[in-house]
Amino acid sequence: MRYTFRYITAILFLSGLVACNNSSQDRKPITIEDRMYSQKTVLSPVFDSLRPAAQTFLIKGNRDTLIIGQSGTTLTIPKNTFITAQGEAATTVTLSLVEATTISDIIKLNLQTTSGENILQTGGMFFIDAKENGRSLAIAEGKSIYVEVKANYKDPQMKIFEGKFNNKGKIDWALTGDLENYLIPIPLSLLNFHKCDLECGFSKGQTDSLLSPIYENTFIATREFEDRCCVMSIAGCDWYNGLSKRLLTIYLSNLEKPLYYSDSLVVDYLAKSYKDKIDTSRKFQFDDTGWTTYLFRAFTQLKNQHLTNAINFNKLGITGSTSSEDMVAKGYSEAEAEKYIALFKVREQVIKERKTEIQTSRLASYSFAINKLGWVNVDRFIDEKNTEVSTFLVNVQSKDTLDFVSVSLVIPNYNVAVFSIYNDGNLYSFTKKKDGYRKLPVGQDAIVVAFSYKNNKPYFGKQAIKIPKDGQISLPIEPSTEKDIKQKIEKLTE
Repeated sequence: MRYTFRYITAILFLSGLVACNNSSQDRKPITIEDRMYSQKTVLSPVFDSLRPAAQTFLIKGNRDTLIIGQSGTTLTIPKNTFITAQGEAATTVTLSLVEATTISDIIKLNLQTTSGENILQTGGMFFIDAKENGRSLAIAEGKSIYVEVKANYKDPQMKIFEGKFNNKGKIDWALTGDLENYLIPIPLSLLNFHKCDLECGFSKGQTDSLLSPIYENTFIATREFEDRCCVMSIAGCDWYNGLSKRLLTIYLSNLEKPLYYSDSLVVDYLAKSYKDKIDTSRKFQFDDTGWTTYLFRAFTQLKNQHLTNAINFNKLGITGSTSSEDMVAKGYSEAEAEKYIALFKVREQVIKERKTEIQTSRLASYSFAINKLGWVNVDRFIDEKNTEVSTFLVNVQSKDTLDFVSVSLVIPNYNVAVFSIYNDGNLYSFTKKKDGYRKLPVGQDAIVVAFSYKNNKPYFGKQAIKIPKDGQISLPIEPSTEKDIKQKIEKLTE
């Protein structure tokens, strides 16, 4: 009996040893490249003093973590997301975050909004990095970080881009994915269905009915439906004879279907019932046709967001104490479990902000997941319909001989910033002579800015313009100080 016990003990020990060895063998070494927040160029002495300092967070790798940036970027990080070059889970992680949500941020960071030869309009960009003991980490295979970027409006054409620097220190953005189209419900009491009411809007009776408990955990109880109520408020004007009620009925009659289904029905209804009042070929005017065309265009854009259903966290059985292991035990995959737990944490943060009224005019947000670290950008390609061929040149003028000048074209209303791509002496162009993009939003307000550095002294120049089709624009550039340049950039769009 004694020998049998020893035999069993030896087998168990050896089995455990083999299991440990197999587990060790499963952790394959990986190559992790250091992420670049910026790249050294001849202008680094200027921009090193302008760039905002990275926000740093010390987190435990084996815990779910929610991080909120100073500009509202939300990162939900499931436990064991980060791994070392040896393939092991990181334990103590230093996370760095840099947010660029305004044009002045983009200029101070010496970034641009282009993908190859195509101009992009940004909805917000950020840099994220993770290290342990000074060594770069990676996101483990099958893991994701769930992101929300604040926005004034949720543009359906936005996508996700990854940024890399070329050998000239210019960043280029490559398309990597789409936005998520799920909906996160919040308590109805925290929603404001009258937030866009001016002269017109829903009646109190209509919005009181929307607060019925039967609409909790449906698409009615979402920030995205608030957006739709903003548009429908115009349909509440007297001359529409109850149009807002008819549109609202479409949504309330299709709660079990995806939100885009109701959006499509609304677009079809407007196209059929108001076809003589819709003219998409003319500019907006304050008349029946102008407002009805606006309604049609707005709901068409909302339809194109292709938003689906609200996640019912009650049916999923998720509370503040639910773990991913609990979800896996119910039959969900590890990836599904981590995603739902992460989105629940996002929901809790949104609720907290609503309750404490920590919110600005940026009530919308872009939601997506990332599985790589570095520069990330929410962008859309500029609409060609709003652009024309433009070959204008910027003539940079300085009393000093400058070896290198960086010139950018900033278009605030489009959230666009592009570097010059061609120069001949002191003449700089934003369009190529033959191939590549040549079209710009002619007539739009813009600013051209220039930077240089010589003899330990920064140079700066700026000029407000309306983008012309051709011709030359003079841009004086003068010696300055880092402090003065920073102040001027921060006031760039005022």
